[in-house]
Amino acid sequence: MNDYKEVSKENVNSIKRAYEQKGVISVIATGRPLGYANEIGKLCGDCFANYIIACNGAIIQNTKTKEYIHKLAFTNEEILNIRNIYLEEEADYMMLYTDDKAITEAQNAKGLQDAGISLDKGQSKIENIEEVIKNTSNLTNLLCLIGADTSTLEKIIKKVNLLENIEPSVICHYLYKSERGSFASTYIDIMKKGCSKKNGIQILADKLGIKQEEIIVMGDGGNDLPMFEYAGLKIVMENAEDYLKEKADFITASNNENGVAKAIQKFILEEDTNS
Repeated sequence: MNDYKEVSKENVNSIKRAYEQKGVISVIATGRPLGYANEIGKLCGDCFANYIIACNGAIIQNTKTKEYIHKLAFTNEEILNIRNIYLEEEADYMMLYTDDKAITEAQNAKGLQDAGISLDKGQSKIENIEEVIKNTSNLTNLLCLIGADTSTLEKIIKKVNLLENIEPSVICHYLYKSERGSFASTYIDIMKKGCSKKNGIQILADKLGIKQEEIIVMGDGGNDLPMFEYAGLKIVMENAEDYLKEKADFITASNNENGVAKAIQKFILEEDTNS
């Protein structure tokens, strides 16, 4: 997606052509909830092969049969322990990602709206997130903590990484543009041990009989780093963090310049993109 959180026609057309002309399967691997990823997948139809990896690998679903190939969820105790750390460090707000939506407390709704997130599309605001946690088990697949600044999130990461059954996290950056202006923030995704885009890709590839060397991964965010360990070709967007670029085999154009389309044209369709 570009900074306006849109998928360009150029990217969609290249994904379709890769499928129709070369038989290449494209799969969305995202930190977002399953419901959100499904909406993006509908833009490209069958060329996404009816599989989605959501919540940074916590969920893998066959979107045609609705079968869960893989699913990990936090226990109530784990969520409450992380919430206590979030409260201690006074991060801006906390979001719980479930199968189909993100949940946050009512007092944090303005922050979401500033980020261009509509609470009536796969989002839910509640009065007391702690009550939801206590009254529902196996609800949350991913936790997202949005901080006032990088130093706040660094303190949280140090504390969270001392907890058991938690995957190491990195600080990520979010940018959203609209007619009202730009909104930027820093955040961390907190996941259960064994939950990552890398593991999600590996589990799905094993199920489909696809070899590691046959896999191309593309990304531009901190949560994309683990999947670089399980790929035949690692591609990053020009707008990616420097630590991602250092791991890349190839740097394509930015997310605002159809970087996905240009990478597909170069490596799959074998067309001259001058990049």
